[in-house]
Amino acid sequence: MTKFQCFWFQSKAIRLGLIAAAASFLIVTAGCGKSSTSTNPAGAVGASQVRIGDAPADKIISFEVTVGPITLSPGNVSALSGTRRVELTHLSGTSEPLALLNVPPGTYTGAQIMVSKPEITFVNSLGQVVEIQPAFSQTVSITFPSQIVIGQGSSVLDIDLNVANSLTFDALGNVTGVSLSSTSFTFSASAVAADENNEQEDNGEQEDITGMVTAVNGTSFDLQVGQSGTKLTFATDATTEFSDGATLGTMLNTTVTVEGVTKADGSLYAKEVEGIEDNNGVEAEGLITSATGNPATALTLVDQDGSGNGLDDTKVGTTLTVNVNDAQYKVGKGNIDTSGIGGLPSTPNFPFDATTVHAGQSVEVESSSALSGSSITAQKVKLHQQGLSGTVSGLAGPTSAGPVTFTLNLDPKSAFAVLSGQTTVTVFWQPGTDLHHLSSVNNNNTVRVRGLVFFTGTGFNMIARRIGQ
Repeated sequence: MTKFQCFWFQSKAIRLGLIAAAASFLIVTAGCGKSSTSTNPAGAVGASQVRIGDAPADKIISFEVTVGPITLSPGNVSALSGTRRVELTHLSGTSEPLALLNVPPGTYTGAQIMVSKPEITFVNSLGQVVEIQPAFSQTVSITFPSQIVIGQGSSVLDIDLNVANSLTFDALGNVTGVSLSSTSFTFSASAVAADENNEQEDNGEQEDITGMVTAVNGTSFDLQVGQSGTKLTFATDATTEFSDGATLGTMLNTTVTVEGVTKADGSLYAKEVEGIEDNNGVEAEGLITSATGNPATALTLVDQDGSGNGLDDTKVGTTLTVNVNDAQYKVGKGNIDTSGIGGLPSTPNFPFDATTVHAGQSVEVESSSALSGSSITAQKVKLHQQGLSGTVSGLAGPTSAGPVTFTLNLDPKSAFAVLSGQTTVTVFWQPGTDLHHLSSVNNNNTVRVRGLVFFTGTGFNMIARRIGQ
């Protein structure tokens, strides 16, 4: 295992990233090889970005928790001074910013993390969707196996919480509670990508960030992200692509989705801005648990994230009913490579409409009116990226680049398999698909794939955005 492979935490995890903006370079090892040493320059403090992501376990549909405060030691240095209410499952295989702060360069040997008020929605042993809210609040102290050195340059520090190993289960495999210890956490780090076009989620990429625009100042805007409420400032320029009604002059108090990058100085830049709804409407993201009718007239989904009128964190993990009688269907491509595939969603291999929307898919529903109780009347249903884990088959041998297809074999007890009725997915590995801390993929490897999942009428095809351990 290489140093960078060790940085990728293999189980379903919570990932927090700190992206420090300055001028030099970070050298860090966390549990892999030798650690390095550093001198803490007097008064040198860089702007930083905390990131959170990754799925907790295959059986879990929603894992919402309050995170923070987080401090680094020695020095009781704040990595998150307050708290954030976040849902992790919808971030499987990616991450999103959690907070902006200042972290002094220096050598750190440990951390303290407060975790409280978990709410877990999962598929139980009878195939039923169940939500539990176990009483839990704990500050966990961690001693790093190797020192972590934060330099003055742009850097990413990941804090992985192995939630799958931090849940308690009964004899039938049902989740009964949460149990954390210092071994639940693994710290790792890497430098922000020097090439913005090759950034990934753990080294600067801002992938599919949705929230409410709270201010517009010249060519930049402030975004309040989803349920976490994190405030981010994105710069734009003449090359920024605006779509679906979004413009700098009209998008104040509207919900938008941003695809962007982190600049060398740590600032955020929006490459694409897509308009969704104004402040009278609502946007909800979740996993479909059932579809009624063919063509579909209604969907039920477990809410994982969103923003807008009537939607708050009390809805996360609960079931929403969505009227889709008059809805338009679209595909959120994001940064997925669709070369050689044709237009989406018009091809037979990748359909998405009222006849092919299916339980197990991740979607974003958009409405011009407020959430009414637990009901939404959708104007748009957008297919969303999601993460699936399984073992690989169907490759001719070790493979390091696409285009190629393989079969992802899923745990039959996973939430996707139970809800969809399918235990295999055909993965389309594209030339632009990222290998995340992998040099190649071979049969029988266990991998996590993030991408768009389509139902063809007989099975599922997935266009991969990212393949990782």
